[in-house]
Amino acid sequence: LNIASRVNFHDHFGLFKHTSIMFAVSLITGTCNYIYQIYMGKALGPESYGVFGSLFAIFYIVSVCGGTIQTSIARFVSKLKAEGEYGNIGFLLYGMLKRMSILGIIMFLIFTFAGKYIASFLKIESNELIIIVGIILFLSFFLPIGTGALQGMERFWYLGTINILNASSKLIFGIFLVCMGFGVAGALGGVAIAIFLALIASFIPNIPVLKHKGSEFDFFQLYKYAFPVIIAVFCYTVPANIDVIMVKHFFDEYDAGIYTATSVLGKIVFFIPGAVSAVMFPKVSGMHTQKKRTFSLLNMCLIIACSLSGPVALAYLLTPSLIVNFIFGTKYMEATSLVGIYGLAMFFFTLSVIVSSYNLAIHNLKYVLIPVSFMFLLIFLLSIFHKTMREIVMTMLYVSAILFFLSYFYTAWRERRMPLVGMGRISIN
Repeated sequence: LNIASRVNFHDHFGLFKHTSIMFAVSLITGTCNYIYQIYMGKALGPESYGVFGSLFAIFYIVSVCGGTIQTSIARFVSKLKAEGEYGNIGFLLYGMLKRMSILGIIMFLIFTFAGKYIASFLKIESNELIIIVGIILFLSFFLPIGTGALQGMERFWYLGTINILNASSKLIFGIFLVCMGFGVAGALGGVAIAIFLALIASFIPNIPVLKHKGSEFDFFQLYKYAFPVIIAVFCYTVPANIDVIMVKHFFDEYDAGIYTATSVLGKIVFFIPGAVSAVMFPKVSGMHTQKKRTFSLLNMCLIIACSLSGPVALAYLLTPSLIVNFIFGTKYMEATSLVGIYGLAMFFFTLSVIVSSYNLAIHNLKYVLIPVSFMFLLIFLLSIFHKTMREIVMTMLYVSAILFFLSYFYTAWRERRMPLVGMGRISIN
C-alpha cells in the first residue's frame, strides 16, 4: 500500500508539474493569439474582420486532421516509450511524414479548385484568400508530427517553446503584413509563416529519436485508432467554429464581425485550460497501458479547468460591456449582449473536450458516438434557430451544457463497471 501511495503521488505530482509548465506556456501563447485577434479586429474593422473570422474558422475545422495526427502520434509514442521501444518511434515519424505529404497536397488542391464555391457561400469576392487558407492547411499537416512526438514523450519544455514560437511569429508577421496594406491576406499570411517556422523547430529536438533505426510499426493500428479520433476531434472542432461560418452566411458582414469578436472573447474561456488536456493525455495513456486506474486524474483535470475558466466566464456574465469596450473598442459594443452567454457555453464546452480527451487516452472509442450525435444536433438546431445572433449563442449554451453532463456521467458509469485490476499496487507486481 505504501508503494502504491508513492506511485500515485508521483503520477499526480507529475501531472501538476507538467500542467504548470503548459499552463504558463498557454498564457504566453494565448496572450499572443489574442493580441493578434484583437489587433486584426481593430485594424480590419467589423466588415473585413467578419471575412477573416469565417476563413479562420474554416482553417480550424479542416485542420482537424492535423490535430488528430498529433493526438494519435502522442498516444502511440507514449505507448512505445512505456514499452521501451524508442527505435520504432523514429520509424513511426518517418512513415507519417510520407503519408502526411500526400494528404497535404490533396487538401491544397481541393481548396484551390473549390475556392470559388467556398467564397460564394461566405459571400467573399476574392478567391485568393481561399488559396492562402489551402497553403496554411498544407503546412499544418506536418507540424503535428513533431509536436505529437514531443507530447507523447512528455517533453513539455520543447513543446511549449514551439507553441510560443508559433504564436509569437503569427503575431509579428501578421501585424507587419497588415500594416503593409495586405488586409485579410496579410493576416492569414502571418499564420502561414508562423506554422512554417514552428514546423522546422518541432523536428530539431526529435533528431535523436529519428536517428534510431527502428524497423517495424503497425500503421494499421494507428489508422484504426485515428479514424474514431478524427471523428471525435472533428465533432468538437465543428461546434466550436461552425457558428462563425453560419453567421457569415446568414448575416451581413457587419454582424459577422460583431459575432467574430464575441467568439474570440468567448474562446478565451476555452483556450486558458488547454494545457490541461495536453498534459493529461499522455499521462493517462501511459498509466492505462500499465493497467493503472486513471479516473481520479480526470476529476483533478476538471477541477483545474474549472478554476481557470470559471472566473473568466463569470467576469463575462457580470461585466460584459466593460470587457468588450476595453478589448475591442466602441465599434464592437453590440457584442455586449452576447459575450456572457457565449463564455458560459465555452466553459461547458471546455469541460466536454477534457472528458473526450480522457476517453481517447484510455482507448474508449465507443464514446465517439456522443460528440458525433451532438455535432449533428447543433448543426440542425443552428439551421433552424438563427433569426438573431442571441438565438444562436443560446443554442450553443444549451447544447454544450447537455453534452458535458452526459459525457461525464457516461464516463463515470463506465469506470464503475470496469474490473478492479490496475490499481497501483497490482500494476507494480
